[in-house]
Amino acid sequence: MNNISVESLSNQGISQSKNNLDALLSLRGIACLMVVTIHCAPPRSSIIYLGYDFSWLIFSNGLVAVWIFFCLSGYLMGKAFYSGRYTVDTKGIFNFWCNRALRIVPLYYFVLLILSIFVYTDILKMANWGYLFRLLTFTYQPYFYPQPIAFNDSLWSLSTEVQFYLLVPFIYSIIAPLIISLRHFITAFFIVIITVFLIKFITLSGFQKQIIEQFAYAFRYWYAPLINNLDLFICGFLINPLIQSYRQNKNTDCATKCIDINNKSNLNKKYLSRFNLFSYANNKIIAIALIVLLYLFTAHHFYNQELWGLPTRTGGFRTSTTIFILQPLTAIITCLFIFAFELTKYESYSKHEKLSFTNILKNPIRALEIMGNLSYGVYVWHVPIIQKITPIFISDIPLEAFAFRITATLILSSILATITYYLVEIPAAKFKIYREVRNQESEVRSEK
Repeated sequence: MNNISVESLSNQGISQSKNNLDALLSLRGIACLMVVTIHCAPPRSSIIYLGYDFSWLIFSNGLVAVWIFFCLSGYLMGKAFYSGRYTVDTKGIFNFWCNRALRIVPLYYFVLLILSIFVYTDILKMANWGYLFRLLTFTYQPYFYPQPIAFNDSLWSLSTEVQFYLLVPFIYSIIAPLIISLRHFITAFFIVIITVFLIKFITLSGFQKQIIEQFAYAFRYWYAPLINNLDLFICGFLINPLIQSYRQNKNTDCATKCIDINNKSNLNKKYLSRFNLFSYANNKIIAIALIVLLYLFTAHHFYNQELWGLPTRTGGFRTSTTIFILQPLTAIITCLFIFAFELTKYESYSKHEKLSFTNILKNPIRALEIMGNLSYGVYVWHVPIIQKITPIFISDIPLEAFAFRITATLILSSILATITYYLVEIPAAKFKIYREVRNQESEVRSEK
C-alpha cells in the first residue's frame, strides 16, 4: 500500500484511455491557424453588430502565435534530454542534432527548391546568391538587406529555431544541475524574462523611432533575433524540471498519507483518485481559459491599439504593451498550459492512439490534432499560396474576399502539407537515431 502514488493512479485513471487529445499538438495547430489568419489580411470594420465593431475577433496576433511555437519547442527540446532520450555526451548530442536536422531540413530544403524554381525565380540570380545562402544556412531574415527580394517571409522563424537547437545541449548542461526545486524554477524563470526585457529595452533605446515607425527595423532588431526570443525557449525548457520536482513532491506527500492511514486502503484509493481527477481537471480548464483570454486580449490590442490593417498605419510596433508585455505574458500562459497537460503523462512521449478517422469518431475533439500534424507543412506553404491566390479571390465585400482567401489557403496548404508529410517528413523520420526503438510517425507528431 505504501507504493501508491499520484503517478500510478493518474495512469490508472486519467490516462486510462489512450484515445485522448494531444493538447500540445492541438495548441500548435491553433497557433498555425492564427498565423495563416493574420497573413490572409482580415479586413477592418467588417463585422459590425448593434453598432459595435467585432472585427478584432479575426485579427489574431501573429506575434503571439510564433511565440507559442517557440515556447512549445523549448519544452519539447528540454524534454528530449530530461526524459533520457538523449544524453549529454558526444554521441547523445550528435544524435540530437542529427535528428533535429532530419525533422527540419528535408521539408525545408524541398520547399526552398520548389519555390526557387517555380515561384521566386529571382533568388537564383547571381546577384541574390547571398540571400539564398542565408536561406540555406538558417540565418534568414527577410528584412536583413535594405532592399529585400520577394521570398517566403515566414521561413525566418525556422532559422531562429535551428539556432536554438544548437544551444539546447549546453542549456541543459547548465540548467539540469541548478534547477531542482520550485524555488529554483521561479528564480530562473524570472531571471530569464527580466534579462530579455533589459535586452529589448537597450535595443529600443537605440532604435526607438525606427522600431516604432519601420517594420523592417522592428523585425530585424526586436522580433526575429534569437537572443530576443530566448525567454520563450528557456521558459518552456524550464517546465521540465518543474514537472519533475512537482511530481516527486506529490509522490512523497501521497506516500506519507498512505502511511498515516495504512489500514484504510479503500479510503486511500478514493482520496488519491479524487485528488488526481479533480485538481488536474481544474488545472486544464484554467489553462484552456487562459489561452482563450490571451487570444482575445492580444487580438483586441492588435486591432485597437496597434491599429493593424489600417491603411494609414505606419510600420513597426506602436505600443509598449506589444514591445515589452505581450511576449513574457505569452511565455507565462503557454508554460501554464504545458504544465497542466503534461503533468500526468510526462514520462511517455505518446500515450495517444494513432490519429485516424475511426479514433476521431470515437473522440471528435481529436480533430484539433489534424492541423497540429500538418502545422509544419501548412506554415511553410501558406505564404506563397496567399500571394498567388489574392488577386484571384476578390469581392466588393471585404469580409467575403477574406473568407475566400483563408478558405482557399487552408485547403491548398493542407493538401500540400499532407503530401509532403507522407512523402518527405515521415520517410525522413525513419533515419532518426534513438536510445530505444519508437514508432516513427509518433515521433513526427511529438516534435516540432
